[in-house]
Amino acid sequence: MDDIFKALGDASRRALLDALKEEDGQTLGHLAERLPQMTRFGVSSHLGILEAAGLLTTVKSGRRKLHYLNAVPLLELQQRWLSNYTRDAAAGLLAFGRHLEDAPMTAIHDNRPTTVYAIHIRAAAERVFEALTASGEPRPWLYGSTTESSWLPGTPYTQAADGYTLIGGEILEIDPPGHLRMTFDARWDEATTVEPAGIIDYLLEPVDDAGAVTLLTVTLFDLVGSSAAAAQRDTPEIYSSLKSWLETGQAL
Repeated sequence: MDDIFKALGDASRRALLDALKEEDGQTLGHLAERLPQMTRFGVSSHLGILEAAGLLTTVKSGRRKLHYLNAVPLLELQQRWLSNYTRDAAAGLLAFGRHLEDAPMTAIHDNRPTTVYAIHIRAAAERVFEALTASGEPRPWLYGSTTESSWLPGTPYTQAADGYTLIGGEILEIDPPGHLRMTFDARWDEATTVEPAGIIDYLLEPVDDAGAVTLLTVTLFDLVGSSAAAAQRDTPEIYSSLKSWLETGQAL
């Protein structure tokens, strides 16, 4: 938690987070334009501090390195102990969290990520992968919805709740327990049903020699409109809930 408070305590770093909130997936050069009084090296150092604190994630896109806002640490901060304070005492930080999480993403159609989140989970990659691909029974961490699929490349999957299909798509790539890639066709209301499908990609990487901790990176490509806005808003909560469920047995 010290790294998060340190990262948020600097006005230049907050300005960089604001820039990513307005338009995610920016290069160092674009972000440096927000701090013209600072050298690119200085901006790069600030971005390194934000990344070390988990507040942003970087993705390679060709020769470019793109920076994406990762609001998961702010959500974890709130859920772990800010809720123990009074509402008034917590209002400032919670408002900042909403400020980062609630803005819709800019729609981009060049197979570039539109949403990227990363979270460390104290569980082996096999267990995390099993939770992501569980079929036939409600998943507490995913709003109680049920996913049905054979989990073979080229086959369909559906995610449903209360008899309604919320998301559908096709399994594109699956390599347990490290990688899963699927199309993502949102169908939870009239607006999302007519929007084009995107892609959701899961990358699972062990981060310690014992394999007891997994870095889960969730990347969504080419979402637009209501689908993109929902992904920006809900992704931190969903995968924080997965983390809680795997680590404590209780979903958020």
